[in-house]
Amino acid sequence: MRPEKAFLPRPPILPKTRWPETQFDPGYLAFLDAHVAYWGSEECVVLPKFAVNALRTVANWRRGANAIDVIMPAGTPIASFMDRKGRPSDRWDGGQGLGLTGNFTTHSGVLAGYLLDAYGAVLGLKIWEIYPGAGRVRRRIYLVDDGQFGTANARAYHAIHDLDLAPLGRADNPYYAQWINTQRATIHMRSARG
Repeated sequence: MRPEKAFLPRPPILPKTRWPETQFDPGYLAFLDAHVAYWGSEECVVLPKFAVNALRTVANWRRGANAIDVIMPAGTPIASFMDRKGRPSDRWDGGQGLGLTGNFTTHSGVLAGYLLDAYGAVLGLKIWEIYPGAGRVRRRIYLVDDGQFGTANARAYHAIHDLDLAPLGRADNPYYAQWINTQRATIHMRSARG
């Protein structure tokens, strides 16, 4: 009988700084690289799964909050949510499959932080990503550029949620606590109106 592969322990989170969403965590990059090497896959969809211990099918992925509109913690799994014609979709790959290489509508990764201007406005996303042939996890900056199509524009990326519409990986997802607080506040506001 073949033993099950276990997840590697998650590294400690960086100490708090004035702008934690702009900091780069080399320990977390090493954690992701170790998973890629251990599991032997370079498909972009595996990185978000490894990050939050959620090795389920991407057919369950649902679009969450936009990563530009909501500042999320580093380590949050994110993906583009478009159909194969480039139109917005609430499901990964428009619910058609596992993603189509080279069409610039499907890509996923793990949020590494934000590129901010001097006033704190988001200029872009820092993403840890992998793709076939990369050999290791890479950090890339995607700018908010409405002149760019699909996955080249930071505006295309959203938090990845599961079928139950909770963030992928639930408590293993750094965004989960923030999402729970938002849900509670929404419920409280609705009950206060009522």
